[in-house]
Amino acid sequence: MIAGILLALLPVEMKAWTVPQETLEYEVHYKWGLINANAGVATIKTEPVPGTNLFRATLTGKSVNLLGHYYEAGDVLTGTMLADSFRPVYNERITQESGEFTIETVCYDHSGGTASGESFKTLPDGTTVKSRVSHYGGGLTLDLLAVFYYMRQVDYQAMQPGQTVTVNVFAGSSPEVLTIVYNGQETMEYQGQQRQVYRVSMSFTARNGGAGTSDSMSAVISANYSRIPLIVDGKLKFGHLHCSFIGNE
Repeated sequence: MIAGILLALLPVEMKAWTVPQETLEYEVHYKWGLINANAGVATIKTEPVPGTNLFRATLTGKSVNLLGHYYEAGDVLTGTMLADSFRPVYNERITQESGEFTIETVCYDHSGGTASGESFKTLPDGTTVKSRVSHYGGGLTLDLLAVFYYMRQVDYQAMQPGQTVTVNVFAGSSPEVLTIVYNGQETMEYQGQQRQVYRVSMSFTARNGGAGTSDSMSAVISANYSRIPLIVDGKLKFGHLHCSFIGNE
C-alpha cells in the first residue's frame, strides 16, 4: 500500500542498534482534499529466526472503514532479512480482495557484484507468472520492507541537519535510489508525552537520475534506543497516507 537506495553519500557509522523482537501497530489515514478517512490498521511483527543470522518481519493490513464503508481487503507481506545488513533474502506478499488471493514471492541472490531476485506471482485463477528483478553495480540493496529497519539504525546523532544517506532499493521490478535526509532532532508531544525525535524525509529517484516510480515519504523516529517510527507520511499521486504509531507489545 505504501512503497528506492545506492551507496552512502557520506560514511555513516552504524549505531549499536539491533533488530528487536517486537510488534508495532499503526493507524492509517488517507487524506485528499476534504476527504480525511480512517483507512485501516497496519501491524508489523519482527522476530529472529532461531539458529541463524536472519530475522523475519510480517506486515499485515486490514481495511476497516473508508468513507463510511467497510471493505473486505487485506494484505500480508512477509520478509526474511540478514540481521547485520538488512539485505532481503526472501519476500512473500499475499493480497486478498473479494475473496480471491494473489501470492507473489521473491528470492534474492546477493552473490557476486549483483543483487537479483526471482519473482513468482500466483494469480487467483492459478496461473503463475515468473519474472526477474535485478540491480547491477554492487552496493547495499534493500527492498521496501527492509527500509523500515535500515532507517532506524542510521546514527542520526552523528549527523548534521541536511546531511543524507543513500542506498539501492528494489521497487517493483526496477532498482531505484532512496535518499534519506536528516532534518534534525526536536522535542514533540506524542500520545500525551514529551518525546525526543528525529525528523527525516525520503525521496526515490531512478538510477539514471530521473523521477522514481515510488512516492516520497517523511518520518518521525523516536530518538531513544527503540528507534520506533512514530509517524510515517507517504505522498501519493492523489492525496497522502498518514501512519501513526498506536502501540506495541
